[in-house]
Amino acid sequence: MTERRKRAILLATLAGVLLGTLDGTVTSTAMPRIVAHLHGEQSLTWVVTAYLLASTVTIPVYGRLADLYGRRNPLLTGLGLFLAGSALCATAQDMGQLIGFRVLQGIGAGALMTVGMTLVRDLYPPHRSGGMLRMQTLMAGMMVISFLGGPLAGGVITDSWGWRWIFLVNVPVGAVAYLVLARLVPKGVPGDESGRFDVAGVLLLTLGISLVLVGLTVANGLPITAVGVVGLVVFVLVERKADVPVVPLRLFGSRTYSAASLAGFLFTVGMMPVGLFIGLYFQQSLGYSATAAGLLVLPLMAGMIIGNRLTAALALRTGRIKGVLAAGAVLLAMGAAPLALLDNGIPLWITLTCTALIGIGTAPSMGGIMIVAQTAVDRRDVGSATAGLSLVKQLGGTAGLAIGQGLLSTQAIGWTIAVIGVACGLLALVAVLAMEDLDLMAARH
Repeated sequence: MTERRKRAILLATLAGVLLGTLDGTVTSTAMPRIVAHLHGEQSLTWVVTAYLLASTVTIPVYGRLADLYGRRNPLLTGLGLFLAGSALCATAQDMGQLIGFRVLQGIGAGALMTVGMTLVRDLYPPHRSGGMLRMQTLMAGMMVISFLGGPLAGGVITDSWGWRWIFLVNVPVGAVAYLVLARLVPKGVPGDESGRFDVAGVLLLTLGISLVLVGLTVANGLPITAVGVVGLVVFVLVERKADVPVVPLRLFGSRTYSAASLAGFLFTVGMMPVGLFIGLYFQQSLGYSATAAGLLVLPLMAGMIIGNRLTAALALRTGRIKGVLAAGAVLLAMGAAPLALLDNGIPLWITLTCTALIGIGTAPSMGGIMIVAQTAVDRRDVGSATAGLSLVKQLGGTAGLAIGQGLLSTQAIGWTIAVIGVACGLLALVAVLAMEDLDLMAARH
């Protein structure tokens, strides 16, 4: 494959990934307008939750399909569903329709965020120096743009053209990406395994994850979460006997993959409260405007970008990433600890320094954890490994939000950020130390 063709596939894939990640947050600033037109205030949170649920539960399914049947068809199917859901969302006449169409959108987005990043890894594998740098940079860019740019884009588009355009703009961009991928991505070759696809496993996994996520996001959701956990236990038992399991349990036979998954979960939980609540602190406690508060969050984002570049440079120089991940976990804890005094009026420069440290500390987990996970498994399982880690990090984001909101109901913002950040940083350090110090430049087959 020529470099020009690879770059065209890369740009089209990233366009799809960006659309999928942005749509997780783009509706937040548009919700007042949506509710004004469609009413249904009591169900407004489900406009976001339905999308996140659907995209999360389909992640491992798409990952397994990509391993068995190649990247092309699962990616095109997901992108097609996402575009259809986007167009339908723009035509919604009531809240029920919008939520239903968001589910369809989310089902497609699961492929964009999983198969898309697996395809990027295929194009630029870690054992080629350029591949690692691209993976690190692209992963960080996707997270920063979606986390910060989604609400901003949603607000600008809603004010300029109306809320329906936050969905319609996906269609032309996604259509171009679809045509490029359909033309240039080679048709996939089925994998080494054969047998009946694990329908029972898919249903149990969908049920278990859905109940856990719903339980974490609603009031008094502990019984729902418990039922979901039981469903996941049954899922594991079924997977052990499946001909073609949707989640190959042999992945977790690798100590490094298991430790990387746990570390990815903990890094994500630790990052969520500061990303969600620090802007709220600047507005409510310090009296800054929404625009000023947004600017004051930039050190956190700058730390992520700088830390990402440093991680890539060090990994390229040494071929190792375990030490960088360990240092990141320490920086996460160090940056979060002083914020326990946030509500006692510490100087603003200390607050901004701490958020920058948290950004630098969590940056290695954005792409570094994924590279470790993909390097730790056989080539036939790269798609499933990518999907598994993406799923775990999605659950980490939901858990971080739920834990943060729970603590915030009884504790101050600074204390909430500090407790979660320090605990997750130290636990992530333990998980990282349990990994093998893999040579990332060595090709795996």
